[in-house]
Amino acid sequence: MPELHYPARLTDEVVRLRPWHDGDVPCVEQAAGDPRITEATTVPSPYTPAEGLEFIRRQHERLTSGQGVSLAIADHATDEARGFVILQRRPQRGVAGLGYWTVPAARRRGLARRAISLMTEWGLGTAGFARVEAWVEPDNSASRRALEANGFEREGLLRSFLVLGARRADVLVYSRLGV
Repeated sequence: MPELHYPARLTDEVVRLRPWHDGDVPCVEQAAGDPRITEATTVPSPYTPAEGLEFIRRQHERLTSGQGVSLAIADHATDEARGFVILQRRPQRGVAGLGYWTVPAARRRGLARRAISLMTEWGLGTAGFARVEAWVEPDNSASRRALEANGFEREGLLRSFLVLGARRADVLVYSRLGV
């Protein structure tokens, strides 16, 4: 089973994936203002600065518990956190789940697409996973395009698969395999 650790350096000169730190609370606060993010993640809603710091602490616990690697999507030039990307173990050996979001003000710039590329390459390479998969709601066309641009293939539809807030949601399964 792959041993997880923080990657040494994941950047493409536009974004940098790095561990979360307390200075990233403004990013968490911005994410908390997007109901689609809070509905599907552990971003706190309602938001308080203390809850923002607790979110950041949980991201570090994911690594220490062996659950996964959670990183901030940061602007390469300013180091300002603009989003979130995670690679977490699935129950099946050698399989990782990919999750990501960007704050509303940072969308439509290709940041998620770039983060998906960096995290997937690392996951299938250095981290040693054989398969990286992502679950996406069918109406999330931006996320679907970002995955497809990174070589992910759509495998199927899981009906009423996730509980998101007070509703059940269908998801499309996308995956990319290692060589």
